[in-house]
Amino acid sequence: MYIYNVTFIVERHNEERFLKWMRSEALPALVNAGSSARNPRLTVVAEVPGDSDFSSHVCNFAFQTEHPSLPEAHQWAGEFLQPVLGMYAAEFGVEQALSFSTVLQDVAL
Repeated sequence: MYIYNVTFIVERHNEERFLKWMRSEALPALVNAGSSARNPRLTVVAEVPGDSDFSSHVCNFAFQTEHPSLPEAHQWAGEFLQPVLGMYAAEFGVEQALSFSTVLQDVAL
């Protein structure tokens, strides 16, 4: 299984607006019947140990979805994630709509 992780960097004053946008617009576009994405979850980075100023200006939301294969994760990113990132930039402004993505592979312990 592969986990597609998208971290959204959101200014503190936009936190509630981002959550509303994520729930009402982004989530339905990212996870639907035509998408390989399963088990969506949204977390917020609570702290970075040793960085006392970390959360004073921004909050980082990590959105994750599970995919059965790497090709399906890549296809989902092209078909579903890229348009949503465009919506994110349109909603919050290109200079403030910061994000980065990583793809994780599940490893049995």
